[in-house]
Amino acid sequence: MNGPLPHTSVHAMTPLHTEFWEQNVARLEAQLLSQPLGRLFTGKLYLDKNAPFPGLDLSGVREPNLHLSPVEVGRLCMAPDESLIRIRRLREQHDGTPAGVHIISANKFLRQGEQIIVVAYKDGEGIAVRLNALHLARVMLDDYAPARLGTVAFGLMACTAYRFDFSKITLFAAGRGKRGHTVGADDKIGYQVWPKLGFDALLAPADLNAEPQLARCHSVQDVMQIDPLWWAAHGHGREMTFNLAPGSRSWDVLLHYISKVFAWEGC
Repeated sequence: MNGPLPHTSVHAMTPLHTEFWEQNVARLEAQLLSQPLGRLFTGKLYLDKNAPFPGLDLSGVREPNLHLSPVEVGRLCMAPDESLIRIRRLREQHDGTPAGVHIISANKFLRQGEQIIVVAYKDGEGIAVRLNALHLARVMLDDYAPARLGTVAFGLMACTAYRFDFSKITLFAAGRGKRGHTVGADDKIGYQVWPKLGFDALLAPADLNAEPQLARCHSVQDVMQIDPLWWAAHGHGREMTFNLAPGSRSWDVLLHYISKVFAWEGC
């Protein structure tokens, strides 16, 4: 399946959610799937080289019951076609990765030995016992992966998470600024990249080094709006969140960024 999926959701959508879907998220999804890279996410996933991945059944974990098709799993978990998929239900990990259903995938675009790990987990803010948040534990693309693969893959992840009424996507954005030094090929730059896609985190005054122009900034996105180069040079890794609520600042940033990228590239 190459095109957008029908708009199905685990919970009945409020008018606000439905309107935001129709006017923003569905259009973004269609735009991403029209790109050559978007056509890599058709659900051709495998348990091993000879066994197609049948989908992910979350019955008994989320109410009402939820079954994700291979297409939905691929788009939700940044897993392009030909990915190998493993499912694990694990306790909280020593690195802070939350307990939940771990969807682990490997594909040819990752660095050797790396995997993408997405965790669907219970968020304490919810009243019902349900999986309503996603934690992106790891993404290490190979240097030879197609340009914009990460952007397209994450855009589809956000759209699919919204479709199924997840509340947020969290991750640890690794790395730190070099303050005038050139960033090397092995340096982690997640602290720079993920905010461009809408991730945000609160900042303490000490994070801003008493920089006068940033005196009123309270979050990473506040800094990015004023001086993204300062954040590239002085920022450092931290937990960040993409807020999936309709009309959130995260969506505003992602929609603007993807629109700008494709306009520049003539797509």
